[in-house]
Amino acid sequence: MDIAILTFQGFNELDSFIALSLLNRIKKPDWRVSICCPELRTL
Repeated sequence: MDIAILTFQGFNELDSFIALSLLNRIKKPDWRVSICCPELRTL
């Protein structure tokens, strides 16, 4: 199962990393968790 955590510009990214950490602690071999952003941010 693919799980995407959406984060948006202006959103506190720390919350996304906490959700990522919690979901990665669940040891399911068929789970893939990632953080996504619908906007391309350039530096």
